[in-house]
Amino acid sequence: MQIKLPAPYPDPKAYQSIFKRGLKRFPKRRENYERYQQSIRGLEVDYLPVLMDIEPVSRCNFRCSMCQVSEWQGGKRADDMPFNDYKQLIEKFYGLVEVKIQGLGEPLFHPNLFDMIALACKKDIWTRLTTNASLLHLKNNYKKLIDANPGEVQVSIDGATKEVFENIRKGSDFKTVVKNATILNGYDQLSGNSKTRSWTVVQKANLHQLKDIIRLGVKMKFRRMSFSIAVSYFGMDKWSKKNSSIDVSQMFSQEMGEEMIELGNEYGIEITFWDGSAKYKLNGNPNDRCAWLWERAYISSDLRIVPCCVLSNPDIMDIGSMRHFVQVWNSERYKRLRDAHLKGCIPNFCKNCYNL
Repeated sequence: MQIKLPAPYPDPKAYQSIFKRGLKRFPKRRENYERYQQSIRGLEVDYLPVLMDIEPVSRCNFRCSMCQVSEWQGGKRADDMPFNDYKQLIEKFYGLVEVKIQGLGEPLFHPNLFDMIALACKKDIWTRLTTNASLLHLKNNYKKLIDANPGEVQVSIDGATKEVFENIRKGSDFKTVVKNATILNGYDQLSGNSKTRSWTVVQKANLHQLKDIIRLGVKMKFRRMSFSIAVSYFGMDKWSKKNSSIDVSQMFSQEMGEEMIELGNEYGIEITFWDGSAKYKLNGNPNDRCAWLWERAYISSDLRIVPCCVLSNPDIMDIGSMRHFVQVWNSERYKRLRDAHLKGCIPNFCKNCYNL
């Protein structure tokens, strides 16, 4: 049973300011966005994506128990995205109003991450990313990250104690993450910003600590904390079986969420929830289908096009090369995928997002 609790949202004033300024500065973006707004979902699309996930690196120093990276040899799938290709991507996709610069990896490993963020921001593209916070203390990364001016920085916090945290996020150091998140928030707020939020993947191993995670968030100076109450299975049967054993979406209740919100209110922290399960419906309204196929794409670090961030991995589904995106966007393969969703013939790797 789905519960109804407040969902995460970007800072409305900052988001709208960037969004409106971008449409005003770039006429092609405005025209593209208007075509997107006026479109009816069909097999072909006459506009470029308005949203995009860009994976700078597909490597990580953690081996989180609920993440497919834990199975990759050396924690790496492919080489980092070349900065020149990223620049061409930002120039080529003139319709973008929002990007997430992160995928299956720790983005701070990319030597040009701050330049990537700054370039998107100069184009008035609202930008966000998620970090495991392990590298923020090195070379003043926490300062450089905030100074690059992203719209939002999400910090993964999956436990309130060393034992729970490090058991989930294997390879981590709880003390370092807490310290780094604290200095990040301190610098963010000192700069007059409110860019950060914690992000917790709720699972059986930390379900008993959710209120303690909020209390820890107070110590780390978070003003916004979000809790995902569904784990991904990356479109793979083996991960569906593995992560279903730790999933708590059927155990988490409306009452639990409301108690967490109340506790957050006591400390002046905004508490929100992301339910990644059953987001879409099979009914007569095509707008209730997955929106990714009509408005967004995921570009992997090795420049492959993947349908969405739930899959994240071109080894699961590779639609084509980013360098040929305009042709691929309306290719037969994309059309077949859109058609399958419109007809309700949902592919197996997409079923986790539907109430089937």
